Amino acid sequence: MSLEGKKRRDFIKSSVGVGILGLLGGSTVYFAPLLKSDEPILRPPGAVLEDRFLKLCIKCGQCLQVCPFDSIMLEDIDRGASVGMAYIEPRQRGCYLCEAFPCILACPTGALDHEHDNIRSIHMGIAIINNINFCLAIQEKKPPLEFINTIYEHTKTLSKEEMKSKRVYISEEDSEKAKLQKEILLKFDKEKDKPCDLCVSMCPFPNSENAIGMIKYKSGFIPEIRESCVGCGVCVEVCPVDIIKIVPRMSYEDIYKKDKKNV
Repeated sequence: MSLEGKKRRDFIKSSVGVGILGLLGGSTVYFAPLLKSDEPILRPPGAVLEDRFLKLCIKCGQCLQVCPFDSIMLEDIDRGASVGMAYIEPRQRGCYLCEAFPCILACPTGALDHEHDNIRSIHMGIAIINNINFCLAIQEKKPPLEFINTIYEHTKTLSKEEMKSKRVYISEEDSEKAKLQKEILLKFDKEKDKPCDLCVSMCPFPNSENAIGMIKYKSGFIPEIRESCVGCGVCVEVCPVDIIKIVPRMSYEDIYKKDKKNV
């Protein structure tokens, strides 16, 4: 076992009883308490360290304009000095990890680092799972209808008819942006009528089983966050019971070190 792997296992073992559980069936599963409102927010792919990002971002909104999934938003007045800066709220729309990363290419200042030009070099944060016993997969339940409707509401390119019927079709008249967003919904539609595993089936990471998968737990199954997770937030967006969170700019190694300091 590598030193890093041993550290992860030791971290999980030492954290039982303080909100983080682990080691199910020989695999490591990360759970943690709900994030506080003052936690760092999730920046777009390729964002440099926060202090430097705040200096470099000129609030131009170009990353938002070119994002094909409408994942990027601009901070409002509640954020004080950082108003107008780019961020992602995964409950409203995760990042679907475009291969070309137009947001990075569009950034004129380097606030989004142009050196990060492929999916595997992107590290936005880490996913954590809280209150696992609320997971619908354990109960073999389907996502509720009202939740399915919210996913359609996250999609800004639909016609009034498509939004009303909750049915989409890709046509030649659709823009490239509309086609991409509809492809996400068509994939979602195939998964929504079976026992919930949306966090796994909708993960956009290539070879997504390296980022998230389902494992046996008690009488059912639960999602397991794996080492290749880049913190894109799609699993947060598609979780009907809101038990998945993203810790921005952190790695599991960072959490391990932080936990050891608090022991």
